Amino acid sequence: MTRHLPTLVHTQDTPPGYSQVHPPVLPSDLTDRVHELRQASKSANTRKAYKSDWSLWVSWCHAQGVTSMPAHPQTVCAYLADRAESVKVSTLTRHLATISKAHDLAGAQSPCKNTEVKDTLAGLRNTYGTARKEAPGLLRDALRATLDTLGGDLSGTRDKALFLAGWCGALRRSEVASLTWGDLVADPDGLVLVLRRSKTDQAGQGRSVGLFREGDPTACPVNALDTWRVALAKQSALAVAPGAPIFPSLNRWGHLGGAMSPQAVGEVIMRRTAQAGLATKYQGHSLRKGLVQQATLAGVSDSAVMATTGHQSVTMLRRYQSTAGLVSRSASKGLLA
Repeated sequence: MTRHLPTLVHTQDTPPGYSQVHPPVLPSDLTDRVHELRQASKSANTRKAYKSDWSLWVSWCHAQGVTSMPAHPQTVCAYLADRAESVKVSTLTRHLATISKAHDLAGAQSPCKNTEVKDTLAGLRNTYGTARKEAPGLLRDALRATLDTLGGDLSGTRDKALFLAGWCGALRRSEVASLTWGDLVADPDGLVLVLRRSKTDQAGQGRSVGLFREGDPTACPVNALDTWRVALAKQSALAVAPGAPIFPSLNRWGHLGGAMSPQAVGEVIMRRTAQAGLATKYQGHSLRKGLVQQATLAGVSDSAVMATTGHQSVTMLRRYQSTAGLVSRSASKGLLA
C-alpha cells in the first residue's frame, strides 16, 4: 500500500503531556494561516526535494510489494542496499530524512531511527565513502578568458555583469537570480549588494556584500552593472525599477522576461565558459568557489574571505579553498630555514 507524502502541517501532532487535551476548534482562516506558516518553515527547494524523494521511495516499495507507510526498518535497510550502487550516499541520507519526516507528520514511528537502519547507513558510508563531487572554481585567468568572448549585445552585456557580480561577490546562483535593482546601494568605493535571503539564511535576516570599483573597467563589477543598467533602461524604464530583477531572462530575439531562475544562471555559466574554449566543465557554483580560491592564492585572510562569502565556519571555507593555498599554509613552512 502506498501513501502520499503528508503535508508539512499535521494536525494530529500531540505534544508530550497533552494526551488528554482535545485540540481546539479554531476559525478556518486561522487554521489556514497555521498551515501556511508551517509550509513556510521549509524552503521551496526543500519541499520539492521531499516530494521527489518520497515519490522514489513509494515507487520502490510498490515494485517490491512492501508497505511504504508505515514502513518496517528492514524495508528501509533493503532500500538502502538496493539503491547504493546507483545513488550517492549523501542522496540516500537525504532520502532517509524525507522518509523519517513523512512518518513523523503522519504520527507514525519513524523506521529510520532504528539501530538496523543506522548501522546499514554506516556500512554504506564505510563501503562507498562520502566524498563529494565539487564544482571546479573559476579562477581569474579563466574568468577573463570568458569575459573576452562576450559581445556588446544585450545578452553579452547581461552575462558580463552576471559573471563579474557573481564572482566578485562570491554569490550562489540563487543569490544572483534573486537580486533586484533595489538591492544595490551606492558606496564611495563601489556598490553594496543587499542579499535579502540565501541558502543558509531562510529566515531572511539578510547580509551585505561589497563590490569594489576596480581600476580596470573591463574587469570591474560596478562598471559592468552600470553598463547593463543603461542597456536595460533603453529597453524599458520598468526594467530598472527597484523591484525589477537585475538579471532577467532573454529569449532568442532579445525580448525581456521575468527573473532568471537559479538553474538558468548555472546554464549561462556552463555555456559561456564552454564557448570560451575552456576544457574544464564549470558549473553554477564555480563563480563563488573561484573567488574563494583566487583570494586564498592571493593571500587574502580567511576572515576577509568569510566576510564576503558569509561562511560561518572555517571548516566550510576549507572545502571551498580545496588545495588553493594549501602549500603556503603548510605547518612546516619555514621551520627548517
